[in-house]
Amino acid sequence: MLRGWNVSLDRDGTLEKISGKGMIWDAGAILEVPDPQCFEVKLSFPARAQGKRMPFILGITQTSFTGPIHEVPDLSKVFIEKNPTKCFVEFSKQNHKVHHCFIKEGSVKMEPMACMSAVSSLTLRYDSGSLTFSSEDKTSGPHNVPNTEYVPCVFLVEKNVPIVVHVSRKRKAAVEGLNDKLYRDRKFTDAEFVCMGRRIPVHRAVLSAASVVFERMWSSGMREAGSLEVVIQDCEPDVLEAAVKYMYKAELPSDCDPAPLFDLARKYELDNLAEAAGRRMLANLSADNALAWARIVHLHADAGDERAGSLWEKLYSKLASEPSLLRTARGAGRR
Repeated sequence: MLRGWNVSLDRDGTLEKISGKGMIWDAGAILEVPDPQCFEVKLSFPARAQGKRMPFILGITQTSFTGPIHEVPDLSKVFIEKNPTKCFVEFSKQNHKVHHCFIKEGSVKMEPMACMSAVSSLTLRYDSGSLTFSSEDKTSGPHNVPNTEYVPCVFLVEKNVPIVVHVSRKRKAAVEGLNDKLYRDRKFTDAEFVCMGRRIPVHRAVLSAASVVFERMWSSGMREAGSLEVVIQDCEPDVLEAAVKYMYKAELPSDCDPAPLFDLARKYELDNLAEAAGRRMLANLSADNALAWARIVHLHADAGDERAGSLWEKLYSKLASEPSLLRTARGAGRR
């Protein structure tokens, strides 16, 4: 989960509204995907909820907009307003039909004509400007939307009624399974990172493919090229392990702090990791982390890092909508 409001999402993908007000669309989640240009999400009801299905809204939001900083009474309205038409649908529990959503007279409305009926599960697919909703043999789409990066999001209204969320990576299953197995088993590794006394075994071929820094390190006359040990002293061991996991699996741990990961990613030219960490920072910016995160991003941006500069502009734009957070972030450049 990239960001959540009044919800819980467990390891099995069960999403529930656990707080907030009753019968108000004030709960939801932005889901994390490895590739914001191509992904698939399926929502279904677990056995314990079959007799009590709840309404939900499913759609996509551009990565440039990941929600308000403060709580709002209707999350779905904010996201529907900020994104192109046809990006959101609502499942109605009364008739098990799916309708596209739109804004009229300041509130969320459903189109009169259902786009699907007799729905027991709902799948969303996005691929480079093409968006499709489907359920078994029923389909709505493809709908053309601006070809940019998106992430899926779900909004809930009733408490303690679960739905199951499954995110598919859309990579070839064989490749995905191979990378997962390489990371999990760590068999036939040929190098080790050493960080504050902790040893992390790795495959040089995998890391070299992810980072030109590691590629140069192991293919040149650098000291590390003839050694199986690489000492990393500029981060915590857990941060390094999270970066290694991303290089293998393109997954960020749900509980990691994205700022140290961004810092490490820029130092070792891990561009995909830096983008993923940056998206998480944008989605979860708050008064508690604004100063620390802004300092790290500004440090790299001030050194001429173009990717960090781009992220700094996005962070600053988001902070500009909240004066107190903006004052906090400005302190990053003065210290």
